[in-house]
Amino acid sequence: MFKYKFIQLIFYPFILILGLIRIFLKKENIVSIKQKLFCIYDYDKLINKEIIIHFASIGELNSIEFLIKNLSNKNILLSCSTLSSFYLAKKKYSDLDIIFLGLDFEWNVKSFLSKTNLKKIIWIDSEIWPNWLNISNKKKIKNILVNGRLSDKSYTKWKNFISFSKFLGSKYDLIFAKSYEDKKKLEDIFKRKIYYFGNLKFFLEIHINENKQKNLCFASIHKSEFKLILDIIAHLDKEKVGFIYLVPRHIQYSNYLKSILNKNLSSKVIVHNEFGNTLSIFDNSKLVFMGGSLIPHGGQNPLEPLSRGCYILSGQYTHNFRSQYSELNGQDLASIVKGSATDIGFKINQLLNKNFDNSESIKNYFNENTKNFKNLINMINEC
Repeated sequence: MFKYKFIQLIFYPFILILGLIRIFLKKENIVSIKQKLFCIYDYDKLINKEIIIHFASIGELNSIEFLIKNLSNKNILLSCSTLSSFYLAKKKYSDLDIIFLGLDFEWNVKSFLSKTNLKKIIWIDSEIWPNWLNISNKKKIKNILVNGRLSDKSYTKWKNFISFSKFLGSKYDLIFAKSYEDKKKLEDIFKRKIYYFGNLKFFLEIHINENKQKNLCFASIHKSEFKLILDIIAHLDKEKVGFIYLVPRHIQYSNYLKSILNKNLSSKVIVHNEFGNTLSIFDNSKLVFMGGSLIPHGGQNPLEPLSRGCYILSGQYTHNFRSQYSELNGQDLASIVKGSATDIGFKINQLLNKNFDNSESIKNYFNENTKNFKNLINMINEC
């Protein structure tokens, strides 16, 4: 912990400068910087909050609905890390207070906890914040990690600091893994009991349009994939495909995507430029190609379009969701496509002509992965 705090002190001035740069790039605003770097809040609004649910970004935001609906204690405060997740959370949970959680500096954590009366902190996915864990644990605040996961890269990194990892693992009161694979990784680095009762991202309404048109969606696509995807589109049979929807992972790049789009495709290709609001696109799409998979990012979560009856396609880089894509591929609910833009375009042309009868398989897949959620929520409520 001493080394960690010392490194933080060295880099703090650079973090301040980076914060100003991110404001200029519109990745932060004055409110987010004040809250993240200096823990400046209206504490009168927070004084009665007993539980924080912290999600880093939009992906984690989609994991918390089950918790919000089923926690017995309703004095809930939501915290996030990105502007996009903040705005979407404000829209989705207008009845709850939402903040940017102060960064993991000792003075931030002590200031925040001294002015609030928290009883539990619920961390979503891969949030391991040493000062928050250590100081809140000393104050007898319960720390619970839900949907815990570790990428291969993070797992290797934490393995190099095994005593520190074990120390931090002991500060959690409960840890629930996102998958069996993550359960093994977390048990290895934390040297403690890890539970697995399913992935909360499966808590979705299943709504399947049985009369889908031959529309295609490229979802959660990264900026570095734009030109690759446009090359794939160039190899599609335009007479077979209906509308083509492009949904950038980061909406601020939607205008750039429009600017490099072939003007001859403007009537067929629609670039999405709103936070959220993708369900109607998935309802109308037969195939959804998940972004982050044509580059070594590791893919994106396919569950939301799957819950709307879409057949899922992905590039070769799926290591962040390896187990899910393996299961979906085995049940003929998804395909991983490799090769050139010509190869991928040819595969899409084939699938556009295929009739999918996947409704029951999709429903069974979601039911199998949500059946033990009651065990998770009972343990959290009793903690």
